[in-house]
Amino acid sequence: MKPRLTLFTLGLLLAASVSQAQPSPQGRPQLTAAQAAAHTTAAYLGDWTPAPLADLAAAPPDLVVRPGESVQAAIDKVPPLAKEGSRRWVIQIEPGTYRGPLCIRDKAPLALVGAALDPAAVVLVDGRFSGKPKGEQEAAHPCIPELGKASIGTSGSTTLLVQSPDVQLIALTVANDAMDGVRRGEPYPPGVGESGGAQAVALTLAGDRIQLENVRLLGHQDTLFARRPAPGQPARQLIRHSLIAGDVDFIFGNAVLVIEHSTILTRAHRRTPGHGGIILAPSTSPDVQQGFLVTHSRLVAEPGIAPGATALGRAWDSGVKAGTWVAGSSPNGLAVVRDSEIGAHVGPWAASTSRRPFDATTHRLSEFNNRP
Repeated sequence: MKPRLTLFTLGLLLAASVSQAQPSPQGRPQLTAAQAAAHTTAAYLGDWTPAPLADLAAAPPDLVVRPGESVQAAIDKVPPLAKEGSRRWVIQIEPGTYRGPLCIRDKAPLALVGAALDPAAVVLVDGRFSGKPKGEQEAAHPCIPELGKASIGTSGSTTLLVQSPDVQLIALTVANDAMDGVRRGEPYPPGVGESGGAQAVALTLAGDRIQLENVRLLGHQDTLFARRPAPGQPARQLIRHSLIAGDVDFIFGNAVLVIEHSTILTRAHRRTPGHGGIILAPSTSPDVQQGFLVTHSRLVAEPGIAPGATALGRAWDSGVKAGTWVAGSSPNGLAVVRDSEIGAHVGPWAASTSRRPFDATTHRLSEFNNRP
């Protein structure tokens, strides 16, 4: 197990606005107050008022999972999704480590609840990675078969997939430890390296009205995949009072994602010296005006990361080959980091995954009212 990491909660006051949007000296565009008004938690959640969190003190759980038992078996007992407004099922997971891939798909409203005083006490973990070989008729994941493919793939590597609306994850840890043994680029599994194959997702959120409270998401590359269940379908996801740790593109996807009052930790030592890190990688559709919002949070790093060595983020031009990005039809990731504390390890935004150089006039990556 990794050392426990302290969760931080910040309450930063809104400062005076910048008179006009322009790149900062560090090449990080700043929004005006008027522009920032469109990028708030309330604006991103829209007509969704998050439900009260499941409370074990108020009512007993429907199901209890103890060490040695299967979390998936408990999930399977929850009835299928019926209609919006049906009651929430609650699964209590007692302290322990539970290994193996998990799938929540098309279920009634559901809450997985761990240990309120210590989210490190309940650990859901697996160790598969994108480049891991598999038989073509072997399923990559209970929810993501990936049949006909010779490797797990990034989507199939996820420890927990949530593809169901109205799910709550409370006071627990979701981790992917596939690359925990790699230090300074050695030893990667065969066929895996800095150029690919090391993606190892801890948590995939692929639903609407999903709430995470007091959770720890631990991985390296691609820790949190926040996506829509299908193109055009809603996917509002709220993470509060939590920790997200990784090193490359470790918060990525095309969902409407709000992270507030949380800690985003850039991890050191996995990558070959000279390779930097990247925090955010949104892949927002060009016609969508809400992507990733990080607010009232802390962006910090483990010891060993040089100042400016970690990009605040880059646009994930999903499915776009280098040199083929088209304005107005290709994805154009949107992310706003505001009212937050940003450590010295963070440098400018980076070129997109299809190698579009960062340009404040075409990219939708910006900040408002942050502080060192």
